[in-house]
Amino acid sequence: MNKPFENALWIWNDGAQKENAYVSFCFAAELSGEAPFIRISADTDYALYCGDELLAFGQFADYPFDKVYDEIDLSDLSSGEHVFTVHCYHQGWDSSTHRAEAPGLIYEVISGGKTVAASLADVNSWINTAFKNGPIEEISGQLGSTFAFDSTVSPGKKKGSVGFSCPVDKPKPGRVRPVKKLELSENEPAILTLNGSFSLRGGETAAQRMQYAAMSFGTNDVSRKLPCESGFELTAEAGEDGVFAIVDTGRENAGLLSLDFDVDEECDVLIGWGEHLEDLRVRAYVGGRNFCALYRAHKGRNLFLNPFRRLGMRYLQLNVLSSRVNIRYAGIRRTDYPLKKAGEFTCADSLHSKIYEVCCRTLLLSIHEHYEDCPWREQALYSMDSRNQMLCGYYAFREYDMPRASIRLMAESLRPDGILELCSPARVPITIPAFSAMFLTQVREYCEYSKDTSIASEVLSAMLSVGDTFLSRMDAFGRLEPFRGEEYWNFYEWQDGLDGYGKPDAGWVYHAPLMAFASLGLLSLSRTLELLGIDGAKYLSAHERLNSALNQYFWNGEKGVYASYADGEGGLYHYAELTNALCVYCGAATGERKASVLFALGEDMLIPVTLSHSIFKYEALLTDPARYGRYVFSDIADKWGSMLYRGATTFFETIDGAPAFGNAGSLCHGWSAIPLYLYHRYALELPPAVTGIYECSFERTDDK
Repeated sequence: MNKPFENALWIWNDGAQKENAYVSFCFAAELSGEAPFIRISADTDYALYCGDELLAFGQFADYPFDKVYDEIDLSDLSSGEHVFTVHCYHQGWDSSTHRAEAPGLIYEVISGGKTVAASLADVNSWINTAFKNGPIEEISGQLGSTFAFDSTVSPGKKKGSVGFSCPVDKPKPGRVRPVKKLELSENEPAILTLNGSFSLRGGETAAQRMQYAAMSFGTNDVSRKLPCESGFELTAEAGEDGVFAIVDTGRENAGLLSLDFDVDEECDVLIGWGEHLEDLRVRAYVGGRNFCALYRAHKGRNLFLNPFRRLGMRYLQLNVLSSRVNIRYAGIRRTDYPLKKAGEFTCADSLHSKIYEVCCRTLLLSIHEHYEDCPWREQALYSMDSRNQMLCGYYAFREYDMPRASIRLMAESLRPDGILELCSPARVPITIPAFSAMFLTQVREYCEYSKDTSIASEVLSAMLSVGDTFLSRMDAFGRLEPFRGEEYWNFYEWQDGLDGYGKPDAGWVYHAPLMAFASLGLLSLSRTLELLGIDGAKYLSAHERLNSALNQYFWNGEKGVYASYADGEGGLYHYAELTNALCVYCGAATGERKASVLFALGEDMLIPVTLSHSIFKYEALLTDPARYGRYVFSDIADKWGSMLYRGATTFFETIDGAPAFGNAGSLCHGWSAIPLYLYHRYALELPPAVTGIYECSFERTDDK
């Protein structure tokens, strides 16, 4: 068999927009029935059809210099000639989920061991004008563009619109997808719970028009289950602009928008999605973000599935600019990453059992092409967030492909300054130096849990670059110079004084959290090098010097805790749980100092830690489980239980929930699943009298 893509070229349509471009390709292939398959890769995304059947979708998130391809089995298709269509989407600008490079599609169909079709310059292509091409509103700066679709327009095949493709100069894909494809479910069961009439009250974008509309509530009926073949007919009151309907999928979900409805006339439909109804509607517009798309409906029955934009949501709202609509279905088709729970966790305390269950769902919804911080607002891969997710997943799923692939993605984001991009695979104007330090710990933990050190060899140069960058910023006293400049965000967690905004200003020269993260990272690097048979003594020595400096320059003997910031001349500022937990975590706090810090943590005497970084506080306290074990699991029951009592089906970004971050708080954030790790790591291992959790067990159900 030929080398992959030996007979194929990257192609595109030279008439397409540079940004937010939709291009379609059509080709025929003769299948012999002998294990046919197609290799395919795109920038940014693709959806492969045979006739009207969707065969595959979802490009692996990768880099232009390390493109990945899918191998799609075509054995279910009969022998003979088949016509395939590939619809492609190209974002064309940098965001937290995508690095803008040249657009393109490359494919080859293999049947009977031979190439029977390939992407070449004579392949028919056209601009898919059913989608709006060119400038359009962003969902968020991190996530990328929303979309507008006109169902009254053929997908671009107007007279004179079909042309030939042109070659694109791009490196050919060099490796097959390293993780499993997402599984597309049938329509997610939902309830058409609310409906009524609305009048538009201004707004420039679709999201603003939905958010600002005046709504007159009609029926509230939880018996209207979707999908429903006969549908539910809704009508607008006289004088109103149209009908609105709110659909509840019953829990947090992630998947592709799916619609099935009838209208009597061509009309616009505003489609908003969200995680709650705190505004008595879906919060479609918040802080410049647009959680809304525009669909132009044709007269009669409308069936629509968008394969290019995954929605994170519980609720879907349709504002139909027509006097009547019959809704057969509105919601999503889930796109789950194939994960199987490694076993069943049970506990005599049903609250802890429920927390564990919801942690699992939080993790599931925060993993797709790679780990994601949240499925709703960003869908971005961060080092700090994914470290929590990986630790939980090692126990809950015992799946190692995803952490391995995500580690490689992060390593490939190495910047010229020696640290990593904020998100991967992306190009972002700022980065968080502390997150690069945590990357070193992620690699070590993966090697220890998976017993696979090969990834450490693959990303060794990136690890050494990060480690050496931190070393280069250490002075003769072991103090670490913070990163200064607009491209650096000295963020440690979402808490006053630690979020990188306002204080500390440049007068507070040294940052204890950064030094502690670096100390932990350099210790991890030395241990990983040891696993590879490489001398890591200089990194171990740097770790020890950082710990010594933390004790010399940040310890406040009067308070018995560490300060977060020091001016280098004896001035200390800010006393936080995170800072002190990190000093225990990295080994700086020992003996009486450690005991004093643990007492302060256990008595809630400091600026509290937030959900994302509570793992550091809890694990610091659990170094003395006899004294603080009950506190840890009682605190988990209190904080995570409070989210459940507020109706959470996944765990929030911060304890505040939706009102956080100017009413843009996420209600599903992967980093908040950490109780699951703590149950496995400690509750299942320590005596119940120490943890306060009784009859706690985990029964393995996997084959490993």
